Amino acid sequence: MMERRTGRRTLRRAVRATRMLAAIAMVTACSSSPALESAPDPAPAPEAAAPAGPLLSPAAAAGSYRLRTEIERQGGRPRRGRSPAVTQLVLSRTPSAAPQMGAPVTTFNATVQIPGYTRAARGRSGQASAWWPVAGDSVVVQFANQRGDFVQLRGKREGRTLSGELWYLSMETGATFQLGTFVAERGR
Repeated sequence: MMERRTGRRTLRRAVRATRMLAAIAMVTACSSSPALESAPDPAPAPEAAAPAGPLLSPAAAAGSYRLRTEIERQGGRPRRGRSPAVTQLVLSRTPSAAPQMGAPVTTFNATVQIPGYTRAARGRSGQASAWWPVAGDSVVVQFANQRGDFVQLRGKREGRTLSGELWYLSMETGATFQLGTFVAERGR
């Protein structure tokens, strides 16, 4: 009986991991796939987008941020009478030892606090997570929730501010959807 339970548990974990990898591959493929082939334009557009620059350096993004999130309630109804939650986000230059699902080889340590989504170990101010730079001045911060699903903050840096969207990646179903938005202002 014990072997059967352990086997089922292992199978469920393998199925979840496979679904997550499929979801990440699908999101990556959709976001980086070229447009459908069509007839070429006779003249190139003068405002052609410049290629994405080099990745943001860890030293440029590292620091402590004041994080404001706006997360939609179920059914799309906004919260009434409440201002967005103000918490913290800390990005470190220290490389992360644990590999992250869907992340590049090099990730860095981070700490994030979002009420209702993160859980902090006793004596800690936020949940341990990882972050990595992506094209241009953008970053992804990722942490796992209590169910083993992932939440990502995907944002772009402009000056002392990171702003972008919060995304939920379900391991069980493979679904990916936007939770809301965030703005993080770097401390002095």
